[in-house]
Amino acid sequence: MVKLARTTSGKYVVEAVAKALDILDAFANCEELTLSELSLRVRLNKSRTFRLLHTLVGRGYLARSAEGTRYRLGLKLLERAANVLRNIKDVARFAMLELQERFNETVNLSVLDDRGNVLYLDIAESSRPFRMTATVGCRMPAQLTAMGKAILAHMPIDDPTSPDHTIISKLLPRPTRALYRELEAIRQRGYAIDREENEPGVGCIGGAIFDANGRPVAGISVSGALQRILSKDKQKTIAEAVLAACRAVSRTLGFEERRVGACARRLAGSTRTVKPGFQGSKGMSCATRAESR
Repeated sequence: MVKLARTTSGKYVVEAVAKALDILDAFANCEELTLSELSLRVRLNKSRTFRLLHTLVGRGYLARSAEGTRYRLGLKLLERAANVLRNIKDVARFAMLELQERFNETVNLSVLDDRGNVLYLDIAESSRPFRMTATVGCRMPAQLTAMGKAILAHMPIDDPTSPDHTIISKLLPRPTRALYRELEAIRQRGYAIDREENEPGVGCIGGAIFDANGRPVAGISVSGALQRILSKDKQKTIAEAVLAACRAVSRTLGFEERRVGACARRLAGSTRTVKPGFQGSKGMSCATRAESR
C-alpha cells in the first residue's frame, strides 16, 4: 500500500486523526461512498478504513445507509459547521446593520471555503432599487471580491511551509504577480476594493475579520453602484467605516490587537506604516508571527 505524503508538517500530527479527516474530505464531491471507494480514495486498506468509519459513525460524523453498504456525512458534522457559521453571523449582524443604515448600501458577510471561493453567509440589503447578483449561500472567486482579497491579504498563502499555501492551486483564475502586488497594497491600507471585477457596474469595499488567534476568518464588504461606492468623496469614508465594523466584530470574537503587532496597529486605525513586502520575516504574515511568539 502506497502511503500519501503528509501534507501537514510537524512532529505533532496524529496520523489517525489526519486519516479520519481525509475520510471526511473524500465526500467533497460525493453524497455517498462505499467502503471500497473510501479505501481507494484515502489509500488505506479496508480493515483500517472500516475501523475509522465505524468510529466516525458512532460519533455521528458519518451515517450508514439502510442497507449498510454506503456512507454519507452525518448530522453531527453539519451541526458543528452550523455552530461556527452561526457564531460569526450572530456577532457580525449588528455591525452589518449599522453600515447598511448609515450608507443605505448592501452589506455582505462571507468566509473563505476550501476551494478558494468566498461563501456568502449573510446580506443586509439596501433599500435602493440597484441590486447585486450575490445571494446568501452563493460562492464567488475570492480574488474577484473585496472580501475575498481582504481575507487573502492577511493569509501567508505564498509561504510553502504554511497550510494556507495550498489555496493558491485552487484560486481561479490563477494568481498573477498583479494580484500579489494588490494583496500587499491591501495589507498596507487595511481594506480591499472590487472595481467591477465580480459584477459590471458594481463597486465594493471590504475588510477582514480576525479571530482570537489573529487569523482572518471572515470578511465584510459594502457594495453598490460603482459611482457611489468608489467616488472620491465616499471611498475613504466607507473604507473607514468598514474597518471599524471589522474591528468591532474581531474584538467580539476574542481578537486582541496587541497580539498581532503591526497588523493589529493598522486594523486599529494607526497611521504607522508596515514595511513593504508581501511576506513577513521567513515568509509569515504579521498574524502568523504573533502566534509563533
